[in-house]
Amino acid sequence: MRIKLILEYDGSEYFGWQIQIGQITVQEKLEQALGIFFKQPIRVVAAGRTDTGVHARNQVVHFDAPDVNVYRLKRALNGLLPDDIVVKQASVVDENFHARFSARARSYSYTIATNHTAINRKFVWTLFYPLNLTLMQRGAERISGFSDFQAFCKVKSEVRHYRCTVYESRWQAEAERLIFRITADRFLHGMVRALVGTLVELGRGKITLADLDQIYQKRDRTLVPLTAPASGLVLENVFYD
Repeated sequence: MRIKLILEYDGSEYFGWQIQIGQITVQEKLEQALGIFFKQPIRVVAAGRTDTGVHARNQVVHFDAPDVNVYRLKRALNGLLPDDIVVKQASVVDENFHARFSARARSYSYTIATNHTAINRKFVWTLFYPLNLTLMQRGAERISGFSDFQAFCKVKSEVRHYRCTVYESRWQAEAERLIFRITADRFLHGMVRALVGTLVELGRGKITLADLDQIYQKRDRTLVPLTAPASGLVLENVFYD
């Protein structure tokens, strides 16, 4: 049977999602727990391979396993997993469902704190200099019209193309926080953090909207003025038909 999990995790202590030799990753912890439960190796596929230090609120995973009561599975996994990884939902899905390839869109948020926070410090980027939110919003609107994100992709990423369709790109102001929300059909390695860093430099007055357009048009990653740290980034949702 094919099983779908929805996970929430704090990525602060992990070297990203994907298994890597000599590093602690979220995928490794999940597969270890599944191996204990099923008493056999289980390989999982995720909707998005989050980078080192990046968090997820609703990561979607699928795997094939022997028949099982999914309610019992969910309860057991939450007992086996570390406290910073939680199974929110477990369900049986059609054998053609694929966590990654069946997804039609994904959404991320990035949170900037404008004041010191002890409790949430691992989930924000704390900035104290003034930011022009109106200008940053205009930059976010520009991004909605972009289609080729090579300039905002990490160098040497192995991808077939750099095209992404952005459905939403906006800033949201809350008490002592600025939240960037972006939804697209796909994301490139390091893309959101590069976009946020660029928009912050726009808000600081270090670059202009014309500079943002030039970065996009020249498709040169070295022109991106700043990459935001991983701490503020969260994979929020994955959308399916």
